[in-house]
Amino acid sequence: MSKQSSWRVWALVSMVAVGGMLAAASGLAQAVELGWKNHYIMQGDGQGGWVVKCAQYQILHHPQGGGCRGFGLAQMDNGEIALVGTWSSEGTEKTVIAFSNDGGCTWSDLEQIPGLTGRPMMLAYLGNGLLTFRLGGQRYFSTDYGRTWSEHVPVPPTSDGDVFYEEGNPVVDRDAQGVATALGEIGWHYGPSGASGYPHEACSAVFRWSYDGGRTWVDEVQPAQWHWTDTYDGKTFARGVSEGSVTRAQNGWLVAALRTDMPARYLNQPHDDSLEGTGVSVSKDNGKTWSPIKLLFDAGRHHAHLLTMSNGDIVMTLTVRDDVRDGKLATYRRGCDAIISHDNGLTWDLDRRYILDQYEYYDGRKWYNGECGHVYSALLDDGSILTTQGNYKVGGISLIRWRP
Repeated sequence: MSKQSSWRVWALVSMVAVGGMLAAASGLAQAVELGWKNHYIMQGDGQGGWVVKCAQYQILHHPQGGGCRGFGLAQMDNGEIALVGTWSSEGTEKTVIAFSNDGGCTWSDLEQIPGLTGRPMMLAYLGNGLLTFRLGGQRYFSTDYGRTWSEHVPVPPTSDGDVFYEEGNPVVDRDAQGVATALGEIGWHYGPSGASGYPHEACSAVFRWSYDGGRTWVDEVQPAQWHWTDTYDGKTFARGVSEGSVTRAQNGWLVAALRTDMPARYLNQPHDDSLEGTGVSVSKDNGKTWSPIKLLFDAGRHHAHLLTMSNGDIVMTLTVRDDVRDGKLATYRRGCDAIISHDNGLTWDLDRRYILDQYEYYDGRKWYNGECGHVYSALLDDGSILTTQGNYKVGGISLIRWRP
């Protein structure tokens, strides 16, 4: 290219840049058009490289400002998607809900569910307008697609009298009309000393069934296979699991994604649950017995959510609080990943994992401070996946619409 041609290119670029700045300045007072924005996710190619794919991203905020986080999504049979989360206002996390009737493109305002504060967990749509979630020690019910919440019942303890904490997603069995016939959930409790003894004491997880929409619970099991020992620096520690998500595989098995206790190598530093991991267990007899845990990530990735796709693939979305690989911090990346099983949960294609959201973070105080968490996904009517994940840097509810 000649000097004259180079100058013309430079001049044209400069004019475009100046014009863009003037247009931006004149539009500062104009409202920004919100909704889906272009987003790019990456998938491993199985050989150490990455393939870039198109997706969409959206951030929701409360109309009065303040931080928001998403904790649940549900596709309902009236064509709407329900989103539950929290809005930080006046020093309190208020429980909020919003609805979309166009696949997540636009949403109603986030509105507080009257009288409720705290984080709504285990959101599930049970059919015929019935929506339910767990909040604190209560389970709440709506019979009108989430518009009103007139019923709640206490969450019963385990058969041993232990508290039943929950976070994750339940498995919902349905009849031919899509109405729930059974609800299966994983909960957990701390060791004999309670939370004060954690993390050196192992957590214990319990699986149980409800046949009346979550009001009463039966067929409880506390699998011994969800416990193991880990040795570090000459000491051996009991390890267990806490929260869990469950899905029904296409062949009828139950597949659980379990949040595992911190590896023993991290117990000599101040506790931070960002260093907990994720393992998988399978039941071939409807939850009576479970396979030993297959550890997928021993630290840094958890809050897993499970979906069974129409082709039989099982998709796991999970938060990345610390990108720990081979026992050490590999990158500064935080965000959200997804992995897929093509054989009913027995194996997972880690070499072809998806990076759904990512950002670099290190606060200079704690290398393991994750600044993200709490993932929930919904399979939409068009076959796409809608994922909300707690990207704390944006201050709002992050939504990603993508296709595996």
